[in-house]
Amino acid sequence: MNRITSFLNPKTGKGPFSYTEHEKRPNILLVTMDMVPPEFHDGSAPIRTPAQKSLVNEGISFSNAFASSPLCGPSRASTLTGRYTYITGNSERSHDGHRTVLRSEDIIWPEYLKAAGYHCRHIGKSHVGTEHFMRAFTENSSPWDRWSPPWYDEDLYIRFLRDKGLERFSFRKEIRGCGWTGERNGNSYGGWLADQNGKPFPEDALYPSFLVNRAINALETQGNTKPFYLQLDFFGPHQPFAIPGGWDEREDEIRSRTKLPESWLEWEAAGFPDSFGDSRVYDLYRRNWGMKNRSDMTDYLVANQLQYEILDKQLGRLLDYLKESGLYENTLIFFIADHGEMNGRKGCIDKGAYLNPQVLRVPLYLKPPKSFEISAGSVVETPASLLDLFPTICEIVGLEIPERIDGMSLLSLRDAEHRPEDRPVMFDVWNHVVPNPCVGRILEENGRKYLYSYNAMIPEDELYDLSEKGRIGNIINDDEDLRRRLRLRMDHSLSADARWEVYKGYFRLEYAAELELTPHDNQKFE
Repeated sequence: MNRITSFLNPKTGKGPFSYTEHEKRPNILLVTMDMVPPEFHDGSAPIRTPAQKSLVNEGISFSNAFASSPLCGPSRASTLTGRYTYITGNSERSHDGHRTVLRSEDIIWPEYLKAAGYHCRHIGKSHVGTEHFMRAFTENSSPWDRWSPPWYDEDLYIRFLRDKGLERFSFRKEIRGCGWTGERNGNSYGGWLADQNGKPFPEDALYPSFLVNRAINALETQGNTKPFYLQLDFFGPHQPFAIPGGWDEREDEIRSRTKLPESWLEWEAAGFPDSFGDSRVYDLYRRNWGMKNRSDMTDYLVANQLQYEILDKQLGRLLDYLKESGLYENTLIFFIADHGEMNGRKGCIDKGAYLNPQVLRVPLYLKPPKSFEISAGSVVETPASLLDLFPTICEIVGLEIPERIDGMSLLSLRDAEHRPEDRPVMFDVWNHVVPNPCVGRILEENGRKYLYSYNAMIPEDELYDLSEKGRIGNIINDDEDLRRRLRLRMDHSLSADARWEVYKGYFRLEYAAELELTPHDNQKFE
């Protein structure tokens, strides 16, 4: 097999890379969902996702996988570049001058696949800027670059509806959050769609169905002369929800089993106080991004699960097409989410500017091409990151990239008892609804996995035992020796990479005594 060296731009020499020329390189499909709570993939909720379960049964699943940010824009930017990102907030609330889209000189890994001979297409959400998508997926790409779906103003979707004899949809039952007064006049979280033409709104007219139709069309028209890379970015189960007709029976089943989170019930029993034993950032989210009405909270949980199962059904349509077309066996498939969701924990919904396992855990499934030998159905507990997708693709496709890549191949984690200390799972965020610069990492101690979060703007750090699924109680003060050991390791991580310097200075000033640092001049003269 020949080894080929090239550049993304042969004239300027930008983006050097090399790859092995295979006769039968695998197709690659990346499917992302948006804001998936851990209980939807950690086995703690009775949920029907046959399409995802088929990928788990045929491939590898990573039970301790994490996003590098709890927000969609930063997480997606990090995943696509393979590096911890300088984008630390979504565009709609960032300060003037904060980066909210990728720099022009940045490279996303689909660009390398395109230059190596892949037919690259993208369908759905972008939210990292459109320039790189045009470079990677050509002018045929039409990524929508915002957090919310273009339900009401995308001309192709409106035409899609009209071809079915439908108009823009509305809601017959809408879920509303509480505003700061506690009244139900806060955010709209969507809900159940109103009938049209005297009939329930059909499932095949939903926006996810429209996206899958576009994905199938992209594959049907691309021809068979090149391997393909297809990236399908669903919006959902991120709210606002859009529940069609035909799901009444399943809704009744879900509703009969739905239990409100223990921490939400504790908040209710206390009378929904503004402050409830947490840091200020959680109090602010709870007050303005929370839900105090029990029936509304139940509706939210039910609609969220329904939305996820509807999305899984659409994923199944795409997988069925690949099988019927003879493409499935030679396709490497990744299934991920960009971040998690509180889903009522601590009285909060959505995500936020904090590093909690509930908003950082993500599903991560890898279904390899048939030619790649694995133990099907294996579960890897070693911590993994969405940053690991890029080096995994490099290993399977045979790409070599002389650029900084922060993750490691998921294949090397299969038999690893621990993640290498020089490839830690780390994350940070600066702002969302409120600013709260914080940095964190996954740490392993004596067979247990912990998530340590250092918050620069609140008086208490956070430490979570990841072995206790469903519970997210902060244990930072429970074990003084453990806390000190983990802070020493956190200091080592912040000191090992210049990109974390913005946190290291504050961290060392605050914990100088505990870290046993020698007093010195902290100014930077050099």
